[in-house]
Amino acid sequence: MKAPIWQMVGEKFLSNIYLRVMINFIKTAILHLMTQSVEFKSGNTICRGVLYEPKRGEGNGAGIVLAHGFAGTIDSGLLEYAEGFAKAGFHALAFDYRGFGLSDGAPRQHISVPQQREDWRAAIAHLRTHEAVGVDRIGLWGISFSGGHVIYLAHEDDAIRGLVAQVPAVDAHLNAMLGNYKRGAEASEALIKVVKKDLKDSFLGGQHNMLAVAPEANKGPAILGASEAQIYPKIAGETWHNRVTARSLLTGKFELNNATELSDVLTTPMLLQISVDDETVSNESIKTFARRCGSLATLKHYDGGHFSLLQTPGRQQALDDAVTYFQSQLIL
Repeated sequence: MKAPIWQMVGEKFLSNIYLRVMINFIKTAILHLMTQSVEFKSGNTICRGVLYEPKRGEGNGAGIVLAHGFAGTIDSGLLEYAEGFAKAGFHALAFDYRGFGLSDGAPRQHISVPQQREDWRAAIAHLRTHEAVGVDRIGLWGISFSGGHVIYLAHEDDAIRGLVAQVPAVDAHLNAMLGNYKRGAEASEALIKVVKKDLKDSFLGGQHNMLAVAPEANKGPAILGASEAQIYPKIAGETWHNRVTARSLLTGKFELNNATELSDVLTTPMLLQISVDDETVSNESIKTFARRCGSLATLKHYDGGHFSLLQTPGRQQALDDAVTYFQSQLIL
């Protein structure tokens, strides 16, 4: 089905954040959805996001919390998912991690697994205060790096009723090896040099050295080694920046994002969405994880690579499947 003209015009000019906000406002007005900017405290830092609410009288009493993957921001494909969930009757809260996008926090562009999980807990707690959302009717949606987060968070919070993990990073060690292989020896060595320089500069009180997230001309070595990541800067939103602190690799505790170690003790039902040509995370690790989780895990496959489900046409099918899954788990 051909997209509405306002959507075609909007997508053509999405690089302008002000126009993007206006288009989202018009879209939600046409759909009779409500959106509001939200902020909440995580530790000593203010995190911010956008809450999408369903049409008046059409809410189902359930809520979904969304956050992006590695260094991602909500204007890089998440708002479309939040809007889709709201159209289906859910209250959907999409938020940015501290140091990224709309949220406060310094240093900017610094990734820490423990801090990101603290931000998730604060976002979940915030949505639970909404009068139209049942405290025990919350679902989590994560993608890539945050696909691992949502599995951990559901494990520690028995009130989480279901989760969707899209192209999830579930095996930290295997994905690191895959990244090194895709990046190549020369680029991996260059990346290590930047990290070592950052370690030295940190002792001297110097500024953070930065690494590119995705491969891009004149940006130096990139953390995401697969060539498919070159599309990321082209589809990302205005608040996204193609850099993270090199210190993230030293102090970010990425090894903690290793959901495979939980497969024998999980109790939360989950939908795992795989892109069949993914070169950024290991699909075999996801399949192995799903097998070990048994009946708790529903596995669905989609055409395309790691970033395909953030774009049309792949996004719509993944969204429809996520809506159906959350309806089966969260609605009484």
